[in-house]
Amino acid sequence: MALQTRERFSAKDIRQYTFRAGLSRTEGGLMELISEVYTSILGGLTLLTMAGAIIVALRHSLGVGDESALLASAVAPGFHSVTLLQASATVLLTLAAGLLALEMTMGPIAMALPQTAWWLGLPVRRRGFIQPGFLKSMILPSVAALIIVLPLALGMSKNPTPGSIALASLCGAGLAWLLYGLASWCQITNSGAWLKNIMGAITVIAPLTLVATALYNNVAGTGAITGAQTAWMKYLPTSWPLLVADGARWPLLVVLVLALGLLTIVYLNLERITTGQLKASAAAGAYAASSLLSMDATELSRSLSAGPSTGKSKVRLKLIFKGGTLTSRSVKTLISTHATMALRSPTVLLRVLVLAAIPASLASVEFLGNAVLIAVALYLCAHFSAMALGSTARFSAGNPAVDMLMPLPAKTVRLVHYVLPAAVMTLWAPVAFSLLLALGVGSPALLALAVFAGPGLGAATLRAGFRPAPDWNMPPVAAPMGPIPTGAIKSFLIGPDLTLIVLLPVLICLISGGVPLVAFPAQLTLTWLAFLWGTHIRKPKSAKDGGLFGMPAVPVPK
Repeated sequence: MALQTRERFSAKDIRQYTFRAGLSRTEGGLMELISEVYTSILGGLTLLTMAGAIIVALRHSLGVGDESALLASAVAPGFHSVTLLQASATVLLTLAAGLLALEMTMGPIAMALPQTAWWLGLPVRRRGFIQPGFLKSMILPSVAALIIVLPLALGMSKNPTPGSIALASLCGAGLAWLLYGLASWCQITNSGAWLKNIMGAITVIAPLTLVATALYNNVAGTGAITGAQTAWMKYLPTSWPLLVADGARWPLLVVLVLALGLLTIVYLNLERITTGQLKASAAAGAYAASSLLSMDATELSRSLSAGPSTGKSKVRLKLIFKGGTLTSRSVKTLISTHATMALRSPTVLLRVLVLAAIPASLASVEFLGNAVLIAVALYLCAHFSAMALGSTARFSAGNPAVDMLMPLPAKTVRLVHYVLPAAVMTLWAPVAFSLLLALGVGSPALLALAVFAGPGLGAATLRAGFRPAPDWNMPPVAAPMGPIPTGAIKSFLIGPDLTLIVLLPVLICLISGGVPLVAFPAQLTLTWLAFLWGTHIRKPKSAKDGGLFGMPAVPVPK
């Protein structure tokens, strides 16, 4: 008698079997998890304590005084700062636009890359495969909304109570769900490119309004913008959690109804997502995860953004030169190539310009104009701006044969790669410090000192662009979140280290509130050393060096 079975696996059964199979090969338990969480919290508190001690010691050594660095303002007395309401509303609007643009780039409804390869081709309904990713992907936006809304609601509420703060946090989570549902619907219908462009423009323009308002208030006199004139910003949909914190309840009801309604529509149409869209979002997630694992900040930034569009650019600079010697013609061709690639990526140049205005945006906000925060913002913005200009250097580092085709010595080619980043960063420094000076932060002497640091920042671009690939053969370091590759850490620190070294005199003078004469030779010396360091060409490894895992190379018979 033939044995007949009616067993038919569903997507849920396959997913659960895969989960149990992976779980059977894991090690550890509840106590290991508790130990990792405890180690993470203890490590974070230790780092905060060490950072506070360093800041206090630095202020005492510079003779600033006994006042806390977080309370001492670097803004000139009598400066008209932007109100906290306008700053909070602008921050919420910028972060909401950035979150929506990020979700539309990464694909909010996502699966892991192996899952798309193994599961989507099976003859079962794909809802069981897509549904877990749809629900899990809402966790991160919800947590981010709570982290942002909770302190703002506590600081902006007139009479904060536990109930009102809890409802304001719920309203912020509802806004995150609404944005998630909107991005999910755009993914299902394969539409919304125009919306993504608008969100990108908002993330660029909104922070600049803080600087513009502060500059206008300090020259307008009696015509300055008052808090009553910016009260309307509290009624922006992204600012509704602030209304809920003050006692209003209608924004919470509207947000929850819209969010739950849109999420329901998305849930009912999950199976409309095509295989190509799921694979594209899985590839984007894998790209971001690999960039994070290798600690490559530049690649991580590129993976989280749309990236520059160069395929349809009409910029065509002259690349062939007939006059002069062979060396001069080759140098002109390389410089023209760098300029062409930069002009073909206007978003990169715009990002660099916006980064120059972020420290001034921070200084323009009431109670945030202290020297330490501005110094940290300057360092981060300078580093990210320098890294954004290194696309050509990274391409040349990954394709050394391109540079070898030029009839130039390797040192000359490296110096030509240095020209454009050095020129842009030399212009970036006076723009950033001129905006700060217009807000009363710093002095003309500090502005001149920053100009001398610009060429050194260009060298940091080159050093990061031509850094060696991570050595994955180096032993990992144990950490609460798992093993961290030592080679990736070493590669990650190449670039940020030189940026900090170059800006050290500028940052010290900014925190101390004065620019002594000795700072100028010190800055010029560090800039010159950074130039030598950034344009240095590493010698290729000798044939006598050890091969993989330190073992000698096996001779190949001829």
